[in-house]
Amino acid sequence: MTLILTNDDVQKALNVKDCLAVMEESYREQAASRAVNRPTAHSYLPHALPNSTYSFKSVDGGVGKYGVLALRVTSDIVQEQEVHGVVRLEKIPLAGKGLFVGLVQLYSSETGELLAIMPDGLIQQTRVGVTSALGMKVMARKDSQTLGLIGSGGQAKAHYRYMTAVMGIKKVKVFSPNAEHRKEFVAEMEKETGCAGEPVGSPEEAVRGCDVICSATNSSRPVVKMEWLEAGMHYNSIREFETDLAVLEKCHPIAIHTQFGGIMHYQPPGIIEDMPGVRREKPRDWTKYPEICDLIAGKVPSRTDDKQISFFLNNVGTGVQFAAMGYCAYKAAKETGMGHEIPSEWFMQDIKP
Repeated sequence: MTLILTNDDVQKALNVKDCLAVMEESYREQAASRAVNRPTAHSYLPHALPNSTYSFKSVDGGVGKYGVLALRVTSDIVQEQEVHGVVRLEKIPLAGKGLFVGLVQLYSSETGELLAIMPDGLIQQTRVGVTSALGMKVMARKDSQTLGLIGSGGQAKAHYRYMTAVMGIKKVKVFSPNAEHRKEFVAEMEKETGCAGEPVGSPEEAVRGCDVICSATNSSRPVVKMEWLEAGMHYNSIREFETDLAVLEKCHPIAIHTQFGGIMHYQPPGIIEDMPGVRREKPRDWTKYPEICDLIAGKVPSRTDDKQISFFLNNVGTGVQFAAMGYCAYKAAKETGMGHEIPSEWFMQDIKP
């Protein structure tokens, strides 16, 4: 049977301890050549809305130990908008009655069978937050107690949730442009995690005096200035576009999520200029930086003293992340009877593909 899960099911199925453990083990599998990733690809078509484009995204990856491969797809209308003087890329909910389309399909690597279909929303936020938390675990000072967080959206929630779970973080300073929203965000996350939060009035204030800083935004411009970085800090960024890449010259040690380095973009033939919403990473030799899986597995050394400024760029998502978090959701849902089962035969055929 193929299991169909909702975001509510996924939220109930995922727990912090299991997500961290399964993702960490999946990265060890990757470092040992027992996991696989395909680079993320975006395909684009013009859209009638101003400054907008239709974008279809796909990425896949599998983890041998757990016997699964995940395919993640999104079908989006993306629009460039200026918010508080910053150009942001927003997804417009035009499906159904104001909804988005994003799916994770989980396959058995033993039989090829489709095991589960679930929305990608919480899986997407969780996989980034978990990876950042594991990066902090192996790169930050062991006595780190204060986290500075820039952002108050879904990604920021996941980072608050998971980064406070892996080390002795006692306080999180939070900045986002909307004062009321950041206040509500802090109250919600304090209640959920039990870790004290403090809304602050500027990104610089969020960074000042912290042991770990994390930017978790959808900004198209850098949100952390290099002069704010202090000796001993660990800096985590989830997107190249929100990052001043001068940090690559300032920090040591450095790790990145994947040496793929960028997303593969496909526009209709004959369209030379980038369509609205297309974000291309600048060409760079990412192979000179170790992947976080190698630090987690102990193949590459991390911080060697408490004065170093370490940096982890969670630069591009990978299929292994979706396989790991999809497996967590699927396993817990099966064990507790969540979701709805439908015949797997609906997704099979007697014609050889």
